[in-house]
Amino acid sequence: MALSQTAWMAAGLGARLLMIAFLAMTVQLALANHTRLTHSDDWWKLPSYTYMVAAAVIGMACSVLLQLPVAVYLLFKSKRTTPSALLLDISLSADMVATVLLASGVGAGFGATDAALRHTRHARWDDGETRKDLIDYYDKAELPAVFLLIGMVLSMAATVASTRLRARATNDHADL
Repeated sequence: MALSQTAWMAAGLGARLLMIAFLAMTVQLALANHTRLTHSDDWWKLPSYTYMVAAAVIGMACSVLLQLPVAVYLLFKSKRTTPSALLLDISLSADMVATVLLASGVGAGFGATDAALRHTRHARWDDGETRKDLIDYYDKAELPAVFLLIGMVLSMAATVASTRLRARATNDHADL
C-alpha cells in the first residue's frame, strides 16, 4: 500500500516534531547532570558532553528554523501546487546535515561515557566517595546520549520522507 504525498509530508513533519522534543530532553538532562561533591574545577566534565549538547542544540535550531517551516509550507501548499525541487533539495540537504551531526554527537556521548566509566571503575582511588560520585555522574550521562540517539533515528526518518518527496517531485523514481 503506497502512501500519498501528503502522508509522506505529514510523516516527515511528525518525525521532526518528535525529534525536537527528544533533542530538548537531551539538552535538559545533560545540563542537569551534576556531581554531588564539590571539586576544585570541572575536570570530570568531558568535552564530548559539551559537543553532545551542542549537536542537540544545533539540530534543534536547524529543524525549527529551516526544516519545520519548509515541512509546514509543503504540507499546506502541496494540494494546489507541485512542490519546488529547489525547496525539497534544501530540505533534504538540511535533513542529511542534521542526521550526520546528531550521529557524531551520539558517538561522542556514548564513547566518552564508556571510556570515562571504564577509567573510573578500574583506577585506584584514595577516596571511595569521589569514585562513587563520578560513577553516578557518568551513569546518568548515558541517558542524554540515549535521547540523542532517538533524535538521530527520527532525523533519519525525516530524511527518508524528504528523499521520497524529492524523488516524486522530480520524477526521479521508478515505481514510487
